[in-house]
This record gives sequence, structure tokens and C-alpha cells, in this order.
Amino acid sequence: MISRSFLSAAFKLAATAAALTVRSASGGHEHAAEPAAAEASAEDEAGKAIHGVALGDYRIRSYYQIDAQKSTVRFSLFATVKDEHFREVQGLVEEHRQKLRDQVIMATRLTPLSVFQEPDLATFRRRVLVRLRRALPELTIEDLYVSEFDLTIKSL
Repeated sequence: MISRSFLSAAFKLAATAAALTVRSASGGHEHAAEPAAAEASAEDEAGKAIHGVALGDYRIRSYYQIDAQKSTVRFSLFATVKDEHFREVQGLVEEHRQKLRDQVIMATRLTPLSVFQEPDLATFRRRVLVRLRRALPELTIEDLYVSEFDLTIKSL
């Protein structure tokens, strides 16, 4: 029987690889004649140009007193970083993990529930990215990706 942590790690790795492939493929590359060749070249370029850094798994509860609602948001957060900044960013993330975690939690709790209804969570990702860049200006993150997103809303 495969353990849940192994499945979770495998899913996270697949989500990061897919996000990096989409990111590199949307960068204005010429279209190849064969889709398989396009995927292989995108993976090669993604391995050279952009890396993913895991920023953690989150389970955040928020209370909205005016709406009489309680929400629980679960997700895994990943950052994309250019190759030349990868080691530096990885070190900063390890060194300031709790500070970054606090910023993600604050951004999530201050986000209205309507923002979580967006299909690509662009507004939410932008809010988190702004807070992370403000907290650590030397952190050179290109973009954020959210996987395993789950939103539960309960009326009080």
C-alpha cells in the first residue's frame, strides 16, 4: 500500500513540473511541428531557465463576523525562480521560512471569499506575491503557483 505522504509528494512534484512546463511554453516559443517535440523542448528549457521552490503546505482558518461565516483554505504553494537566482532564493526561503509563512497566512486571512472563486486564483496569488516581496525584497520570485487548493465555507 502506498503511503499518503508519498502520494502527496508525487502529486506536488507533478504539479510543479506541469506549472513550469506551462510557464516556459507560454513564453513565446515558436510552435513545433510535433506536440511531443514541443513538450520535450519545453521541459529542457524549463530545467535550464526556471526552477520551482516549495513554500509549504497551508491550512488556514478565517472568520468573517459580518457574513457569519467560517472558512478553511488548504493549499500547497510553490514559487518559480530563474536559474541564476535559484540557490540564493532557496537559502532565503530556508532561512526565513516562518516569516514567509506568516505573510502567506496574513494574505490569506485578509483576502475576501469572492477572490477564492476565481478559476486561476490570480488575485490571491498576486496578493501573496506582493506581501512576500515586501517582507523580503531580496527574494527574486518570478511567479507563484497554488496546487491542491480546497475551500470550505461554513455558515455560523
